[in-house]
Amino acid sequence: MSVPEVTVRNLLNNNQAIVDLMDKIRGFKLTFPPIFTTTPTDKFLDSVADNAPWIRVTLIPGDDADYADDERIIEYPRVQVDFWIRRELTQELAELEKLIYSVLHEGGYERYYKNHEQDADIETLMMVQGNFQGFE
Repeated sequence: MSVPEVTVRNLLNNNQAIVDLMDKIRGFKLTFPPIFTTTPTDKFLDSVADNAPWIRVTLIPGDDADYADDERIIEYPRVQVDFWIRRELTQELAELEKLIYSVLHEGGYERYYKNHEQDADIETLMMVQGNFQGFE
């Protein structure tokens, strides 16, 4: 059994197309792929608008599973994948959202909810949310 948010982070982190697209949108490369399972460090957050797009993967609480003979046979982990992008970049927002969906779908996770809205704390950024469920 794995930690779902780390599994999803690794799927995204190891996909060069996602890393390259974020670098292209940002206009420069960072020294690491900005895909987190926690809130980024203060140093990263000091320039968070300049560092966008960046991704955060968090676990959605719950414990859904199917059983047979009183044993778990399939578990359905859920994660929330958020990314932040400059709000005027609607074409790039759609492109990154589609690529994330494609990578996670191929990795066994299906999106069941999506939304995007202006970030409440950083008015120059859009926060894009996708909730995904996998199976193990």
